[in-house]
Amino acid sequence: MEQSDSNYVFLTGATGLLGSHILWNCLERGEHIAVLVRPGKKESAEQRITGILRHFEAETGKTVRPPRIFSGNLFHSSWIDQHSGWFADHCRTMIHCAASLTFYGNAESEPYRSNTGGTEQILKLADKAGIGEMHYVSTAYVAGSSRSFSENNIDIGQELRNDYEKSKFQAEKMVRSAGFNDLTVYRPSIVVGDSKTGYTATFHGFYAVLKLAHTLVQRMPLGSTSGRGLLTALGLSGTEHKNFVPVDWVTAVFDYIYRHRELHQSTYHLTAPKPPLLTDFVDMVQDAVETYSKLADKKDRHAADESWFFENYFKEVQIYKAYLQDDPQFDSANTQSAAPHLPCPVMDKELMLFLARYAILSNFGKRDVLHLSSKMLKESRAV
Repeated sequence: MEQSDSNYVFLTGATGLLGSHILWNCLERGEHIAVLVRPGKKESAEQRITGILRHFEAETGKTVRPPRIFSGNLFHSSWIDQHSGWFADHCRTMIHCAASLTFYGNAESEPYRSNTGGTEQILKLADKAGIGEMHYVSTAYVAGSSRSFSENNIDIGQELRNDYEKSKFQAEKMVRSAGFNDLTVYRPSIVVGDSKTGYTATFHGFYAVLKLAHTLVQRMPLGSTSGRGLLTALGLSGTEHKNFVPVDWVTAVFDYIYRHRELHQSTYHLTAPKPPLLTDFVDMVQDAVETYSKLADKKDRHAADESWFFENYFKEVQIYKAYLQDDPQFDSANTQSAAPHLPCPVMDKELMLFLARYAILSNFGKRDVLHLSSKMLKESRAV
């Protein structure tokens, strides 16, 4: 049945890690939400949303009214041509969270297809439907090669190091020039799983590096790898910092700012004041795979050695070399002023290991994990 309320919020990216948390928070609060969802290879748009809601309902014991679902690809205009009248009648606020996290591509593929092409379509809809309030999720990595980047910065001549950074930089500039009456920009750094449950809906970045190690060590016996040796092979010192932030904290800060209109029309860095060192990260990866991954038997004559691991890991991890470089210092004065009561959890080795445990036990999303994070929540993070 068609919902009659005319005060809908349109959310993109509802099946992503951050977007799914934003979706749940809004629905739990009773907001009327409309979402655009791309059908999967095996699931319809409706089935994808149902799966997300089922997870949160199992975690919280609550049920919510599902959103209004539009099926379509973000970067195609057909859904706009078909539904712009509905948005004009029902929607005045938009949360644009959808993005491709692909590092390298070209103008005809990801990440540009979603990040710039998709944003172009969203702005087209906003113009046709008269949507004046935009909450745009950008990324702190529009900072590119800058060593220090403030919330008021956008184009300071920084080098953009990969196509993800370039496409998000272009998209943010497009949004800023679109003429919204009420524009709020959120720039999270590297969003990882829930700090309380371990749950994650996607396995990029932090998890991609972990998954590669998890896959390779299954041919290796315990004690035959060294994460720090890999840093040396990549030309890294280990003193680099990686700005990981848990999705529950990013969602909480986003939600607080979103619900307080007096905080709108600013830019917010959703970044960690004390990011971990790269040595802490690679040490955690080594501990995680040695603890939770299935390793080879030392007596297995087919077991690989450390030189095999380095050769294969080094070859595959090259795509993430820019990702592993030292992060800028992200000024977050606006965020700290707006939400001082929501401090960012410290991403120490214990918390990173907790997140890695969930990823490995869930086989990086391939295993049924509906109740896995509930089980982990009951156990100590000190593993």
